[in-house]
Amino acid sequence: MNNGSLSLGCLLATSFLTTLMLAGASLGQEPVKDPASAAAAKKGGTVTGSVKFEGELPEIKDLVVSAKSASGCCPPGEEVDRKDLSLVIGKDRGLLGVVVSVKVEGAKVEIPEKPYELDQKGCRFTPHLLVVPKGAKVAFLNSDETSHNVHLITVLNEDLNQTVLAGKRLERTYNEPERIKVTCDMHTWMKSWLVVTDATHWAVTDEKGQFTLEGLPPGEHEVSLWHETLGSKTAKVVVGEDGKAAPLEVQMAKKKKKTRRRRR
Repeated sequence: MNNGSLSLGCLLATSFLTTLMLAGASLGQEPVKDPASAAAAKKGGTVTGSVKFEGELPEIKDLVVSAKSASGCCPPGEEVDRKDLSLVIGKDRGLLGVVVSVKVEGAKVEIPEKPYELDQKGCRFTPHLLVVPKGAKVAFLNSDETSHNVHLITVLNEDLNQTVLAGKRLERTYNEPERIKVTCDMHTWMKSWLVVTDATHWAVTDEKGQFTLEGLPPGEHEVSLWHETLGSKTAKVVVGEDGKAAPLEVQMAKKKKKTRRRRR
């Protein structure tokens, strides 16, 4: 089989699970409701919106995965999914994987007893982006037949750099809000993000760039948006006494590179 082609079995299994679980958003489906924010959604208004890419569309290249380094990642005859999820732009410029959050003073977030799960399947992290409330427990799983090294470089939370053998798992609790990059030193193309948030309401955009925030009280709220490649942005939204709000439309673009002026 050509190394540039994607095997249907491994690709479909990995891609389906990745998109289905992508931090509360599934491609082509309604966003999955997070158990921690379910209680907050029982009362209050709903804000819908979309986030779209602004500017010239970039060329998106596949991840570089050599046959040697991918040995043991998939069953014989199958290959690793090489799709780069760090910047996924839909056909209508919708941005996949934007974390949209609001912090409401006095609102409480229920921390699930069951750990959130970040799995490794076909030598890809699943989901690519996982949002959890501060104080939550995260389980790092290895569903592959090869070992992985889960490496998190943190600032506010405890660092993690540990091998997870095939079929095993390890758990950690994250108490400080922080955006944490997750990598595997054994398979360098493997990257994902663990976003520990102190927000009370959050959602992740789907492949159309759409999101829904539920349970917001009446009034004006500051909305924080973050994307792993495009950075951060804020917006304002007003929820009426009837619980309704105008759709929020946001655009995000690549940061312009700073150019140094030559001294004369």
